[in-house]
Formats: sequence, structure tokens, C-alpha cells
Amino acid sequence: MSEIGVIAIRWALYVDLGLLFGLPLFALYALGGGGRTVRSYLPLGPMIVLLVLLGLLLSVLGFLVQASAMTGLPLTRPDLQLVSDLLNDTALGTALKVRLAALVILLPCAALYGRKPRVCVMTSTLAGAIALGTLAWSGHGAAGEGSAGWQQLASDLVHLLAAGAWVGAIAAFLALVIPNVDTDGLARVLLTEQALRGFSMVGTVIVGLLVVTGTVNTLFLVGSEHIAGLWQSSWGLLLTAKLVLFAGMLGLAALNRYRLTPSLSLAIEQEDAPRAMTLLRGSLVVEGGLAIIILALVAWLGTLSPPMSM
Repeated sequence: MSEIGVIAIRWALYVDLGLLFGLPLFALYALGGGGRTVRSYLPLGPMIVLLVLLGLLLSVLGFLVQASAMTGLPLTRPDLQLVSDLLNDTALGTALKVRLAALVILLPCAALYGRKPRVCVMTSTLAGAIALGTLAWSGHGAAGEGSAGWQQLASDLVHLLAAGAWVGAIAAFLALVIPNVDTDGLARVLLTEQALRGFSMVGTVIVGLLVVTGTVNTLFLVGSEHIAGLWQSSWGLLLTAKLVLFAGMLGLAALNRYRLTPSLSLAIEQEDAPRAMTLLRGSLVVEGGLAIIILALVAWLGTLSPPMSM
């Protein structure tokens, strides 16, 4: 498979598993656990089933692609002994088995959302966190050794979970604001305002974790001695692009919290919510687009050698 195909699979896994963790987490802290009213606007059960099935396919395909890259053989003629060795004798194989188990647990849980929504949301959040966390073993975070290696891996894990929480929140907000308010009445607007208030403090924590762990990861992968020449490599240019886009996301998140959220609350009082929802919708669409591009850059970066390994 071409390098573009490998990057596409990595990107799709970041998006898919990030949503599997971030969506139920959002329902837990911002929507009160996903009761019946919430499910009518954010159908978590069907969404999780679709994401799980896609995650299973992408996980198996990604593992086979890595095995194919090691042997130079096409996907249609895999080295079964190597695949078995990778699956049973490496951390990468263990991570895959843990991920598949977490994904399988999510299927019956999704079917029970109507009966025990809060229990299912909590279980889905935990299983989603495990599935997303296993991606750390397929990136640079698992390449370190000794205590420093464990610190790098832990930082990478927290970074993945924080990113998944943010991506899931953006997706949930988009599901709430994209439909036309006129066709859904005031209930959707009130639920969106409730979610925005619930996300305000959590969003600050997420951003803080992303900044701290991103800085730690950069120091591990770049090193202070390579910072001056960072922009002379493809890896450095991609990292710079990621940081610029992340700064743009921070700006939009600040706009949402300090301008658009108060505007929506005021619009509800004045019974003029459609305009405020339109502005919020536009901001979230752009923020979601930036998140998708950033995850693509992260997937690309994972296929390149960072400065510290050169």
C-alpha cells in the first residue's frame, strides 16, 4: 500500500477512536448522561455502532498494512508467521488485541442506551478511552526506553485522550447546531446552551492538557538542540503547520466561549435564537475542519522520523 494509504488509515483511526471516546464523554459531563431528550438530538447508540464497526475494520487493516510494510509483501499475500509473531509477541499486537476487545464491548452497550443510558455512557467512555489509548503504541510515544520512555508514553496517552475529548465535543456540538432551529423548536437551542455551559470548564482543562503534553512530546521528539533547525525538515514543517492550526482552533474556542455562548443565552431571552445558532454553527464548522486537518498532519508525522531519531 502507498504511503498515502498508510497515512489515510492512521488518520481515520484517530478520527474514529477519538469520536468513540469523546462523544460519550461529552454526553456524560455536558448533557447529564444522555437521557431520552438528549438521544433525540444526539443518537449515541447508532453513532457508536457505526464507529465501532469502522474501528474494527480500520484496526485490522492497519495492522496488516504494518506487517506488509515489514516484509515487503502485498496485502493479498501476507506472511502469516510474521503476522502471528507480531500479534502475540509484540506490544503492537497486544495493543491491537486490547483495542479489539474494547470495541467489541461497545456493541452490546450501544444497544442498551435506551434502558440504562447513564451506565452505558460511562461504560462507553471507559471502553472508548482504552481503544483510543492503544494508538499510543503505534506512534513515536512507544519508541522510548527506561523511565524517560514511560514518561513519553504517558504524555502521549494523555495527549490522545485530550484530543479525543475535544474532537468528540466538536462533533457533538455540530450534531446539535447544524439542523435548522426553526424545524426543531426551542428544545434544541436550550440543550445547546446547556452543553456549552457544561463544556466551558472542561474545555479549559482539555486545552491545558493539550498544551502541556504537546510541549512535553515535542521536547522528547525534537530536543532542545534541534529546535533552531526545526524548519529545515519535513517533520519540522508539518509540526509548525499543526501548531499554527491549533492556535487557530484556540482562537475559535475562545470566540465560542466568550462571545457566541453569551450571545446565544441573550438570544434565548429575546426569543431570537436562529441568528445566534447560525454564528455558532459557522464557527464550529471551521473549528471541526481545522481539527480534521490537524489529525491528518499527526497521522503524517507518525510516518516520519523526528529530529531526535536522526
